[in-house]
Amino acid sequence: MTEEMEEKMVRCIAAYRQMEEMNSHMLIEIKEQYRDMAKGGDGGYIGIEDENGYNTCRDYNYRGYPDSFFQRVRDLMSWQ
Repeated sequence: MTEEMEEKMVRCIAAYRQMEEMNSHMLIEIKEQYRDMAKGGDGGYIGIEDENGYNTCRDYNYRGYPDSFFQRVRDLMSWQ
């Protein structure tokens, strides 16, 4: 993974830990997206599209990120 990816991982984990403390319902969807992307999926449609037509979680937010990024976040967050 690149340094940029590692930095994003740290930011994501910090945000997700805050969400856990606040019992955010949004975290349920994020866990499902990460589960899917860790297995090579696209994380599903996110309801918005960029100028290139990208509209899945992975293409819009994590284009080029390896499956291992998502699995590592899952592991560090202790998500099953």
